[in-house]
Amino acid sequence: MHNMVLIMKREYLERVRKKSFLVMTVLVPALMGAAIWIPIKFATKNSLERRTIAIVAPTQPLADAVKTQLLETVGHEDDPFASEGENAAANKKTDVSLYTVRTSTAITDEAKQDLRSQVNDGRLSGFLWITPGSLKDRKFTYFSKDSTNFSEQVSLQSALRVALTQQDLTGHGLKEQEIKDVLKPVSVDAIRVEKGKESKSSGFSLFLLSFMMVMLLYVTVLIYGIAVMRSVIEEKGSRIMEVMLSSVTPRDLMGGKIIGVGAVGLTQIAIWIGLSIALSTPAVVAIKSMAGGFHIPVSTIAFFAVFFLLGYLLYSSLYAAIGAMVNSEQEAQQVQFVVMMPLIFAIAIVQVVIQHPSSQLAVWLSMIPFCAPMLMFVRIIIETPPWWQIALCITLLVGTIWGLLILCAKIYRVGILMYGKRPTLPELLKWLKYAG
Repeated sequence: MHNMVLIMKREYLERVRKKSFLVMTVLVPALMGAAIWIPIKFATKNSLERRTIAIVAPTQPLADAVKTQLLETVGHEDDPFASEGENAAANKKTDVSLYTVRTSTAITDEAKQDLRSQVNDGRLSGFLWITPGSLKDRKFTYFSKDSTNFSEQVSLQSALRVALTQQDLTGHGLKEQEIKDVLKPVSVDAIRVEKGKESKSSGFSLFLLSFMMVMLLYVTVLIYGIAVMRSVIEEKGSRIMEVMLSSVTPRDLMGGKIIGVGAVGLTQIAIWIGLSIALSTPAVVAIKSMAGGFHIPVSTIAFFAVFFLLGYLLYSSLYAAIGAMVNSEQEAQQVQFVVMMPLIFAIAIVQVVIQHPSSQLAVWLSMIPFCAPMLMFVRIIIETPPWWQIALCITLLVGTIWGLLILCAKIYRVGILMYGKRPTLPELLKWLKYAG
């Protein structure tokens, strides 16, 4: 045990003192923040490119109504990075600085060809073509060069729907205020109810929280599991193993590496959590604004630590065995995909589990030890399962880890002193028999 502690301390200090540890500790949250902040910033800000759109309709009132609705629709979302005063000032402005909307009632082939030429020359960003036939079928066409500008298409659809509905309601004798009341937008917030109490987080914030933390769990387990494998390969290639094994047992060596590298992972995660609590980054502000509240319970952080440790021990023991089997990282890459498959499967199925956390599929998959660290953790965040399911999941995980540690330790004991070609399955079985 004393030797294992010494190896663990060596592995931990060797990695923590490296400049790469400091760089990654700062760089990873910065990249994650940028990955969240930049798309949200662009999504909540209209393009600064000036756009000119033409609306051609059978009647001038209809064209004007679509124009009015379009200018009210585009460019007036609140910016989560701006203050309330800045958003209020921005919403008082019209969108004419970015959008110019022209109207016409000339529904002729010549007019259509002329508009096409203007789009082709860049004088016009696009034009909406409304004919009496399209009004009857409720199918319209928008001509533009950037046909993949889906946000603009959605804005046009919304403007058309409201304008046509207003026109129909006006024809039935409704007044302007009555029409506004009928067309007033409706919003629905999903609130989690647990143990008879309402959660502080909305449904979207729970989805966002669970997805982000599962990805963090997946990345950290993968990174530090591979770090164990690389450490074994490096020391095996440099023949340091032969010197170390003169004073420690293979089991102590494997255990010290796994625990030491795992402690590095926990240290890095603790720093990230501390930074996220201490600093209110623009990305966090944006997420809070979008999600309608962003609350991480202490129990969620505790379960994250538990499932990180269990998932890390499970996969790092497999990676240590792979490192002992192979002689280079090129050989390891060919083998480690087998170990990664359950992790990849869990990530692929996580959205289904988020949407239906109590379904039979989610329950059974979360009991499989190789998928449990992520899927059971997701279920706990979204809808806490019965305590016996959590206890059974953790028990199965601990039992699987114990069995794998014994099995992988046998492979490790023989493999770290084996050089040459990668062993075949029959040879691995011989190793297990020999080490037993």
